[in-house]
Amino acid sequence: MQPSAMVILKKLDIYEPLVRNGEKIYNLRGTNHHGREVFLTSYDDYAIGCFGIGIHRSLLFKSLYNKCKVKSNIKFELGQEITSLADLKATSDLLIVANGSHSCLREQVPIKQSYQLYPYGCLWTTVEDDQITPNQLCQYMRYSQEMFGILPSGINENNKRIVSVFWSLPIKLKNIYCIHKVLEGMKFYLIHDNNYFIEKLSQANYSFAVYADVFMKQYDYENIIFIGDAAHGMSPQLGQGANMAFLDSYYLNKVLIENSNNITLALKNYTTLRRQHLKFYSQASKFLTPLYQSDQMLYGRFRDVLFTISKQMKFSRKISSQILCGKRTSWIRNQEIEY
Repeated sequence: MQPSAMVILKKLDIYEPLVRNGEKIYNLRGTNHHGREVFLTSYDDYAIGCFGIGIHRSLLFKSLYNKCKVKSNIKFELGQEITSLADLKATSDLLIVANGSHSCLREQVPIKQSYQLYPYGCLWTTVEDDQITPNQLCQYMRYSQEMFGILPSGINENNKRIVSVFWSLPIKLKNIYCIHKVLEGMKFYLIHDNNYFIEKLSQANYSFAVYADVFMKQYDYENIIFIGDAAHGMSPQLGQGANMAFLDSYYLNKVLIENSNNITLALKNYTTLRRQHLKFYSQASKFLTPLYQSDQMLYGRFRDVLFTISKQMKFSRKISSQILCGKRTSWIRNQEIEY
């Protein structure tokens, strides 16, 4: 979670437990395969005392779900597969589509849109560990063909410290990758005494995440609204997935309160409010992703040179941290989101 969404966590009264059970992240550090630091993005460059929260999604979901359950007027119908919007649209005042970037419901509305898979995905797992460097997301990169990351993610239900681990992999290898080769790759970057950690990783269960770039010219259609990755799926490079979803929900709530008697108008206002912010992050995602995940070695070399230079400039560190925090809305103007 990034600072731009923490205002919303506080409004929902789940900020304190998430900070307590998550892990404060103060900076992001990127190192190449030569052991040279390529970037060090600090939240302090945005504002002293600023931080992100590393947290497992299951805990985030549980916090939200428990909040919803105490509302007696909310009815849950779980385990239902929805493949058509037509019947629901006719019988509902408002439909919120929030089922992810691979949603099959998006194409059922006459809105200009696009959906394109990124050629690279990630292997993900979570393991218990109390020795990995705390309060820092570490990324290790070999040009743009390899990327290995370790994110401290707070504590689990057993009160054990956990870390999330990811390994970049082309989606064409999704079903044929060799976990032993992946572990050897990870071991290369863990230059200290790493046998204990590699042993944990060798016993872990992995899931493969496939990402897509999703564009919608507008997010509303009559009484239907698309939010989260279903509306604006991006790669995970900027760490904004859950963050943007929280911001979407905040602004949707805002326009519905302001236009409670006209849902159609409220949803149009939502599109207007969110368009610039989401456009900027979508563009940033498209620019940055090939620098980290592609078959072109040149992109990785360019990234190493660009970021090594820019990290020495105060104004570029400020912009980088502003983007990381989820605040920025423009490439040119120093303009931030408003709540």
